Amino acid sequence: MKRVTLALAILAAFTFTAKAQESFDPYFYLQLQGGASFDHGDVSFTKLISPAAQVALGYQLCDAWALRLAATGWQAKNTAPASAAIYGHKFVQPMLDLVLDLGTAFAGWDPDRVFNPYIYVGAGTAIGLENKDAIALAANERFPKLWDPTKFFWATRSGLGADIRLTDRLAFNLEFNGNIYPEAFDSKLNKEFESGGDWRFNAFAGLKFNFGGAPRRVKPHINPVQEYVPTQPKKEEPKKEYKQEPVQQPVTQPAEQPIYQGADVDIFFDLNKSVIRDDQVNTLNRLVSFLRNTPDAKVKLDGYADKQTGTAEINQELSEQRVIAVRQYLVSRGIDPKRISTAAHGDKVQPFTGEKNRAVTCRIR
Repeated sequence: MKRVTLALAILAAFTFTAKAQESFDPYFYLQLQGGASFDHGDVSFTKLISPAAQVALGYQLCDAWALRLAATGWQAKNTAPASAAIYGHKFVQPMLDLVLDLGTAFAGWDPDRVFNPYIYVGAGTAIGLENKDAIALAANERFPKLWDPTKFFWATRSGLGADIRLTDRLAFNLEFNGNIYPEAFDSKLNKEFESGGDWRFNAFAGLKFNFGGAPRRVKPHINPVQEYVPTQPKKEEPKKEYKQEPVQQPVTQPAEQPIYQGADVDIFFDLNKSVIRDDQVNTLNRLVSFLRNTPDAKVKLDGYADKQTGTAEINQELSEQRVIAVRQYLVSRGIDPKRISTAAHGDKVQPFTGEKNRAVTCRIR
């Protein structure tokens, strides 16, 4: 048990460190389980199988770790020391468990993962409620640890389970655990395990219900693609008469590079935006004019995002939105969609330097 606790502590340090930069919405969940239990004894295990049930309320602290308050129990069975007669007693066992999602710890968080294995350790108490079978046998048997009518015992356990995702809010659940109690739990001394206490094993199946916040990471909001609307020029105020100054020679602007087949045309975007900027409209209009005048030309749109900002997931979505914005602009100006192909690279490809990677490259073929 100490080794299991140490292993969980090491995993806790690893997963909390690895996910410190992720935002997660904690939530409560409820588990309803039924199954069977087996108490270690001196006869065939089939004779010591009893019904068992468990109700658990958990709180998912982060992607991988949860705390769970559970109540399990029903009936326990064992064999009398002398006659080997089978007797049983009723009990309920409140426990506090620390739960680790193994899929998230080792393969990363995925809200759509279907099979989610987990392990846990717990501690609590077992409350003996009824011991009439052992009391009835006590006249002819030796029960040095006999208790009546109720008794509290310490209890520890560890186990493993799996959630099989049905919907965002519902999962089918399987679970197996081993429990250790003091010698007095079954009213007798167990020679084989005098230093280890009494052992009991449970197998459960049931349903898990998620409540409150959905079990999904909170993502920054990305504005949807918007149709480009040209900025309306401001109404000019009447000009005042001023004394004429000497006319300065205008600065010659560099000529725009012509667009031709085989060329690349770059359209740039603002940080975390997929809306076409006003200063990029002229470039797009020149591209539209070329495509209209060159009916055999085709264009491929490659979208990018700056790796220095956001996460890989957000940047992939941004690059897709930017490609959609440019494609919609071309189609709205009469370019046949069949002439346009698209690809979104997120931040996996960085063709430019620095902020210029917030772009869509139009490759004319």
